[in-house]
Amino acid sequence: MRTPARWRLGAVTAVGLGALVTGSLPGGTARAQEADAALTYACRLPSGTSREVGVRVRGTFPATGTAGRPVRPGRVTVSVTIPEAAVPEVSALGGASVVGTAELGVSVRQNGQAAPATWPGLATPATPVADGADLVLAASGDVPPVTPAGTGDLTFSAGDLALELSPRDAHGGVPEDAKPAITIGCEPSGEHVLATVPVPAGTAPATPAPPKPMPPKTGKRAAAEAPGGTPAECGKFTGPTDDWYPGCVYLSGFSNVTKLKGAAILNDPEFGRPALTNLVYSLTDTGASVRQRFVSPLRSRSTFLTFGFMPTTATMEMTQRPLRPGEDYGTFEAVSDMQTGIQSVNAHMRMSIRISDVSVNGTPLNVGENCRTATDADIALKGEMTSVLEGGMLDGSFSIPHFTGCGVGEDLGPLFNGTVSGPGNLLRVSLGATCIPDADISCPPVVPAPARTAPPPAG
Repeated sequence: MRTPARWRLGAVTAVGLGALVTGSLPGGTARAQEADAALTYACRLPSGTSREVGVRVRGTFPATGTAGRPVRPGRVTVSVTIPEAAVPEVSALGGASVVGTAELGVSVRQNGQAAPATWPGLATPATPVADGADLVLAASGDVPPVTPAGTGDLTFSAGDLALELSPRDAHGGVPEDAKPAITIGCEPSGEHVLATVPVPAGTAPATPAPPKPMPPKTGKRAAAEAPGGTPAECGKFTGPTDDWYPGCVYLSGFSNVTKLKGAAILNDPEFGRPALTNLVYSLTDTGASVRQRFVSPLRSRSTFLTFGFMPTTATMEMTQRPLRPGEDYGTFEAVSDMQTGIQSVNAHMRMSIRISDVSVNGTPLNVGENCRTATDADIALKGEMTSVLEGGMLDGSFSIPHFTGCGVGEDLGPLFNGTVSGPGNLLRVSLGATCIPDADISCPPVVPAPARTAPPPAG
């Protein structure tokens, strides 16, 4: 049996980014087309024998699509009819019923080029097994969308099918004498087209304008183009397996210092070259998993009123630290709401904070070269967005640890611990759109304008 292939980035340029980008049906499409295909497969049973099996695939597809926007099929059901002669191999599992999962390989074709994808995690309810009758297993689930890169008909065809079946007793539990799960691999007899979604010309979406922030006190700041186009470092981050795809993004934002009643701008392009964030992303059963790593520290320079009246200016540098030994990256975990298409994103990273170039009321204060937090700041952020690849806003509250190594000739640690260290510091981060260099999507990356206030609720 051929193993259903995962979506490969090499095919993305022909058809789209695949299952990570999520969203509502393109263009608010009201009508949809119903797919109902009766197919024939050759399935290899655990005994090694091959049987002809009937497979019915049902699902809803949008009537039309939009170039650059996700095309999301509705909930899909794959019904597999195991013929009576083959049922004893299933009943040999030892249960009154069986449960299982199905994974259907899919070929997505546009303009003569095809890319493989999978519809994994389709689940069957507990289904009674009776000798002397066919066994019909109906596996259902939500399937990932596909984003067409251009116009032209988008055709979905069914490919290889894999079933994994496990026994259940009359009460839905696992029987005491249950045998290990069995796997049935099936190949289609010819090409089976499920649906064709037209993507007409003139439907490419306009590039969205960056969110309009409240301007900081230092003046308006707008989104800035990355200096020199797509950075050479973009995408130079490797995932654990080959189904993790590389990209890069810029972020910006504000980090409050509660005790000083002020905020520092993160990744300020007016202070210096902004730090790039490399990432790799992978599809999960519920959305997407992202690992990110800053190419260089985040730097900013801000002025606060120490003790409420004395202007103090300092450079803050935040350097990424491993989440745990051997994991020199941060994480974004995106979980998609299958009804709205909105992703709930949770981010986690650890940062070491260093303070340098300090002046108090215009007079330099020598804090040395190693004035930094004694431990790492543990930062957790949350947000909701259409897609973690398209960008959005994350925020959360974190504690600034105590400082060590501050001062030359005198210990200035107590000064910073008293005026800076402590809990309840808001961190609000704006993510730009992810540049996928291999597919030349959203490249070069843009430094987003930092969002000072939360966006209004969607109307």
